[in-house]
Amino acid sequence: MAAPVTVGIDIGFSAIKVVVLSARSNPPKLLSLGHVASPQPGIISEADLDLEAVATAIKNLIAEVKSPSKEVAIALPESRIFTRVIYDLPYLTNDELSQAIPFAAEEFVPMPIKDVNLNYQIIFRSPQKGPNSRTVVFVVASPKSLVNKYLKVMQMADVKPIAVETELIAATRALVSANPYSPTTLILQLGATTTDYAIVSEGLILLTRSISTGGIALTRAIAQSFNFELVQAEEYKKVYGLLEDQLEGKLYQSIRPIMDVVINEARRIIQAHETQNKQRQVKRVVLTGGGAQLPGIVKYVADALGLEVQEADPWFGISTDPSLKSKLISEGPAYSVAVGLALRQEK
Repeated sequence: MAAPVTVGIDIGFSAIKVVVLSARSNPPKLLSLGHVASPQPGIISEADLDLEAVATAIKNLIAEVKSPSKEVAIALPESRIFTRVIYDLPYLTNDELSQAIPFAAEEFVPMPIKDVNLNYQIIFRSPQKGPNSRTVVFVVASPKSLVNKYLKVMQMADVKPIAVETELIAATRALVSANPYSPTTLILQLGATTTDYAIVSEGLILLTRSISTGGIALTRAIAQSFNFELVQAEEYKKVYGLLEDQLEGKLYQSIRPIMDVVINEARRIIQAHETQNKQRQVKRVVLTGGGAQLPGIVKYVADALGLEVQEADPWFGISTDPSLKSKLISEGPAYSVAVGLALRQEK
C-alpha cells in the first residue's frame, strides 16, 4: 500500500533539495519543497565531521519543509555508479539471468563484483528461445561502500531511507515516465561537478553516461578570463550565461569551450544509441539540473544538436498550488531528481 506522504531527498554537491508529495490524491499533490546549500566538502568526504554537517543540513531542511514523514527516498551520484545496457545476451530465463548478470557486469565494473550491489531491469526479451533470440538488460552496479556512506548520513539525520536509486533513474521518472507522449529523449543533467546523460524511450533507460564537467568548470573559466573571484564569476554566469549578445560576447566565448565538451559527449551518446537502436532515434533533449537555468542554454544546445530542446518540467502530472506556478517553473530543473525520488515511493 502506498504511503500517504512521500519524500525525496537529492543530496547534490552544491545544494540539498527536498520534495514532499501527498500520495492520497490522484495526481499526487505537492505539499512542500525546499533547498539548502550543501556543506563543503560535504557528501564526497569520508570524514565523520563532514558527513555530520551534511546530516545536520538534511535534518534542518526536513524540519523546515515540515515533512510529516521521516521515510525518504535518496539518490546516488551518477558519476560514482556503474551502469550499462547489455545487448548481447542470449534468451535467458529469470533464474539464468540472475546467474549471468554478475559475470556480464565484470566487463564494465572496475572493481570486484563482491564489492557492489547489482540491480537490473529487463528491457527486452525474445518471446521464446531460438538461434536469433536475445535478452537486453539495464544493469546498475552501486559500490557497497558508497551506499553504506549514504545510509550512515541518513541515520545521522534521523531519517529512514526506504529506497536508494541513481539520480538519472529518479530524473527519468519525473521527466519522461509520467508522460505517455514522450518521444525518445536525451536527458542532459547539468550538475555542479558533473554532466549526466540518459537516453530514454518508452520509459526505459537505454544508455547512460557521466562526465566530470559541470557548472563549476564554467564558473572557473569565467573567473580566469575576467580575473574575477569565483563568487563574482558565478553571478555573471547566472545573469549572462550563453547569451552571445551580452558583454560583447566575451563571457560567451569564455565558457563555450567547456560547453562544447558537454555537446560533443552528447553527440557521441546519441550516435552510440542510434547504432544499437535504429528504430528509436533521439527526437528531443530535456535539460535538467542547476545548469539548465543558464541563460541562452536552450538555444545553444538546440543549435548545436539540431534537435528540439526543452527545460525540465518535473511538475508534469503533479498537482501544485497555482500561486507557486512561476516559482516552480523557474526552479523546476533543479528539483527533477527530488521529485522523481518522491514519486518512486508510490510504487
